[in-house]
Amino acid sequence: MQIETIESFKEYLIYTESLNSLGNQITLFRGQCDDNSLLPSIARSNPKLNTTRIEVEMLLEFRRRSHLLLNKDIINDWDLLVYAQHYGLKTRLLDWTSNPLIALWFACKNEFMLEKNAFIYILKGDESMLVDVNKDLSPFKGNKTKILRPVLNNDRIVAQSGWFTAHKYSDKTNSFVGLEKNVEVKKKIIKLIIPASGKIEILKKLAAFGTNNRTIFPDIHGLCAHMNWIYRDKLK
Repeated sequence: MQIETIESFKEYLIYTESLNSLGNQITLFRGQCDDNSLLPSIARSNPKLNTTRIEVEMLLEFRRRSHLLLNKDIINDWDLLVYAQHYGLKTRLLDWTSNPLIALWFACKNEFMLEKNAFIYILKGDESMLVDVNKDLSPFKGNKTKILRPVLNNDRIVAQSGWFTAHKYSDKTNSFVGLEKNVEVKKKIIKLIIPASGKIEILKKLAAFGTNNRTIFPDIHGLCAHMNWIYRDKLK
């Protein structure tokens, strides 16, 4: 895995723009305020636990309980998993975005971690890594971690240019394996370190470019969070 340090917003723009010249068919970004393993939420507390049966039960129960709340365009388990993921259900999906500015915002946004470095992961994939939802009908079968290009079935996934990696439990290691340790995937990943000293200025630049709580979370929650950011200095 390649590791680089990015000191400023301008440097980040130049770096991510240069990726377009590499000829990759799919380039995805993930911002993290910490340096935790690239594992989906279902596997973070115990990667050794094979959660497949539990996840199947959770999804069935979610479908049963949410029937009146669901988007009517949800037609298969992949769509349902994406929808549930965006509203907080623990799944085997890990969030990515095709928009590098959104990833940078997620990396820097945590106001309680402004004095710590942030991290951007870049996944350089191709169409051979994509889930074929017409063939791979179930999220819980198969033996390889793949990239999911989702149906845009909720406002947040549209606003966040959302993509996912769909992780598989490895029978070989008896665990979920973080992408940074996955033999087939880690060579396709770049890790960028964003020093803490530049995070406030980066967030100001991102806001000027229209990347903030209000645009990333297009609801009343996002608006309130954005207002808190605007008035943060006056509230100190």
